[in-house]
Amino acid sequence: MKKAVALLSGGFDSMLAIRIMQKQGFEVEGLNIQTPFCDTSHEARQAAEDLGIVCHCQQVDASYLEIVKNPRFGYGKGVNPCLDCHLYMIRLAKKRLEETQADIVITGEVLGQRPMSQQRHHLEMLDYHSGLAGRLIRPICAKMLPPTEAEQSGLVNREQLYGLHGRGRAALHQLGHDLGIPRIVRAMAGCCLTERSFAPRVRDLMRHENEQTEMWEYAILRYGRHIRYDTTTRCILGRNERDCNHLWEAYQTKGRFREDVVYWYPESYTGPSVLLIGKTEPEHLNFARELQVFYSKNAVPGEIILRKFHRQTEILEPFEPSGQFREKTFQTL
Repeated sequence: MKKAVALLSGGFDSMLAIRIMQKQGFEVEGLNIQTPFCDTSHEARQAAEDLGIVCHCQQVDASYLEIVKNPRFGYGKGVNPCLDCHLYMIRLAKKRLEETQADIVITGEVLGQRPMSQQRHHLEMLDYHSGLAGRLIRPICAKMLPPTEAEQSGLVNREQLYGLHGRGRAALHQLGHDLGIPRIVRAMAGCCLTERSFAPRVRDLMRHENEQTEMWEYAILRYGRHIRYDTTTRCILGRNERDCNHLWEAYQTKGRFREDVVYWYPESYTGPSVLLIGKTEPEHLNFARELQVFYSKNAVPGEIILRKFHRQTEILEPFEPSGQFREKTFQTL
């Protein structure tokens, strides 16, 4: 049985690429890569179920942050190192190929679809640096590119590949219908790094990070309001229930093991959770609590009680705000 490893985001293009190779008799395993800035593992598992394949989900390690901080091929409009990121993922697919003794790696790239990473010279660069030596196949647009070694050897039938290109979706959807893909997947939210409004948060953390900064601190940049007190300390407040749940999970799984992380949620009224990362001197703690009250709708002076979590302790903490923030006098990242 011929085997393939496919980068599977859960989007329609990656599903289409897999189905094309299934038609050629390949047993395909999906590989979904989770980064601090983009997690499509749920969509990938659903896509794998639709296609009848196994999906292996893998989280990046700290080496991924190095390409975000110092991309070899530069940034896009935000702090998105798209080419470096894609090359990183292809190399992980190559490693998975070696572990599973597969024959080829498949991607859902479409020539000309993305200006920052899918032009001809971009694809050639990825081929050159991937180390896959002619075993990287792009089934959707393969006929627009030179034949790979896998095609020339007969392992992959080039005549059963396609030559679609550009940003139009109609031809892709029609091909998916013809190949029996059960549903057209709607466009998913992309990587946060491509968003200009998100870039200041990333740059701020990179500028102020220290030896204690961990991967999870980059992951929570996607949630809540981020307000810096000084060069060592910042606060994150949930804007909604989803944000608060993510902040609580971050504290429970990572933050509670660190001396410089404190978490509060309101016990006696409705308001946001707040996570402090940095110094825990009285002025830093007061700043976080003042912010929490400022963003709460029904906190009544004299009746404010917060539940505080720090390391292994949990206490109910009465708090009387000073009225420091009668109006917004701080900058939200």
